[in-house]
Amino acid sequence: MSESLVQNKPPTAIRSRHGCLTCRRKRKKCDERRPLCSRCDRTLSHCLWPARPFPDSFLDAHGISDTTTLDLADVRTNDSTGTSTIAPLSQPYLQLGKSPSMVDSVLCDFTALAKSTQKANPLSMGLPFPPFSGISSIVGPSINAPTSCYVTPNLEDTKSTATRMWEYAQDFRPQIIWPPPEGLEKCDELDPEGAIPIFRQSVTTLTQKASPEPLFQDVCYFYSTFLTRIFYDYALIPGSLAKWIYQRFNTSNTSKYAMLGTAALFRSDYEMSVMTASWRACAKELYSLSIRQLTRDLEDNQLSPREKLTGLVEIMNYEYHSGRLSDYYSHGTLAVPLVKAILGTDTLDLLNIRGIDMFDVNFWAWCDILDSMATSRPTWFKYETDLDRAARPGTEESGACEDKGIEWIYGCPNIVAILLARTSSLRHAKISEEERQSQGVDLEKLIRNWQLRPLGANNSLLRVTRVGAQEVWRHAGILYVHHAILKSNSSHPSVRESVKNIIKIASTLQPGGTPDSFLAVPYFLAGFYATTQNDRYTLRSRLISSGNGYFLRNLASNLDELWRETDSTGRLASWSEKQPPRIAF
Repeated sequence: MSESLVQNKPPTAIRSRHGCLTCRRKRKKCDERRPLCSRCDRTLSHCLWPARPFPDSFLDAHGISDTTTLDLADVRTNDSTGTSTIAPLSQPYLQLGKSPSMVDSVLCDFTALAKSTQKANPLSMGLPFPPFSGISSIVGPSINAPTSCYVTPNLEDTKSTATRMWEYAQDFRPQIIWPPPEGLEKCDELDPEGAIPIFRQSVTTLTQKASPEPLFQDVCYFYSTFLTRIFYDYALIPGSLAKWIYQRFNTSNTSKYAMLGTAALFRSDYEMSVMTASWRACAKELYSLSIRQLTRDLEDNQLSPREKLTGLVEIMNYEYHSGRLSDYYSHGTLAVPLVKAILGTDTLDLLNIRGIDMFDVNFWAWCDILDSMATSRPTWFKYETDLDRAARPGTEESGACEDKGIEWIYGCPNIVAILLARTSSLRHAKISEEERQSQGVDLEKLIRNWQLRPLGANNSLLRVTRVGAQEVWRHAGILYVHHAILKSNSSHPSVRESVKNIIKIASTLQPGGTPDSFLAVPYFLAGFYATTQNDRYTLRSRLISSGNGYFLRNLASNLDELWRETDSTGRLASWSEKQPPRIAF
């Protein structure tokens, strides 16, 4: 072929060095239009990261062509992790607390963004339950949000930035599109228990009676879409959930802004739409509003400790999923006196705390236990339960968990959670090392031999997978005892057995579905002890594919670092030695 012909060859027919994500490894030829080639497009293959550039004609057709282009100066890459972050796009919002009108401005922008997204993707935006057809149906036409709220991906990436994004995408690209592409009504993953129609009906009834403000509908959409990723046993409370959400939304401005921020954050992480960057920017602004309001609420004597804790819990929930570790840990400490004021004690029995009204206490208790594991510090509370009574058949404590403790919310069996807390307590107990080792052996036996009661489910497959998830948590508890008390290495027979069992059970679970999306901590613990490249790759893949949240990518990148340190020194590294904490479970 002559040189002139090569030069005149259309750029779309030139295969880049890296290729698109799907074609790179599987196809020999690729008429690439980064990041999605036409061959991928024809076969419905997905190149999920970075987002596909949209031509001007597409933006014009959807009424968002007057958007602010994301400049490369606003994209900053962390050289150590390869992650990219977006700088604040509307500088006036950095001063949100200076003027009451700023609050209205941000909420107006949030509503207008929801309206624009509904136009661009009716399935992902429109509330899927009657009588609402989408946010646009409840937003008046007079609302005109500043265009600075909207962001579209820059269509002219520099070569170096694009290369870094491609390298990052190979290991850390989002794995899940949620709601699934099949649609809300056709996908069994979204609602295997068939409980979401009950929730939608309860929202309809509530709306007819209470006439909530328009932004409440977006929170309802968030819960109806991501319900299986928020509550482990989500079918337990669908009828009462709408009223509970409404009460939380109206508890304080702190909880309202934080709930809206979390809803926007989840949509930016999972929907994979052209508005991803805009959702993320709005999530940050709403979080800033909630932080400013939190200071006022904590000083407000008119608010009860329970109401203050609700706002704090919603903020911590946002910080956990967005990876703001230092803020997350500091607010967890700030919640300690509030929880004590609610309970009247610093002792907790997870088997005797039940109901959705105690959600905030259960949320904080689970954070307390996991934070102790992640940072090697004692738990703030004492977790005491009559295990002898709980082991006897026929007692209330020995029955199925239903709405007791944390299992129905987070999937970890209550007994395992209690024994994890006891392991942390034993780790810091002022006793001889011989006594600590002896009690550690007893703890391992207790975890290994405890008869776990499975959670019920209407779906037979879900019942089976939940039993498997309980066993995954059992082996995670065994690994934590070996890490915190027995100081075992990867060659210990019990450690090797638990790692293999977690891998084996995980292979039977649908990645990113339920209950897999609740098993990040067991996957991390098993990955920490994994020695072979195959086991490490498997567990790292399971960790990343369980969701799209930043905290999962942070856990995966820390696993990489721990493996490098372990391989170079010949001894197990520690995930909790460095300060400030690098991870959150």
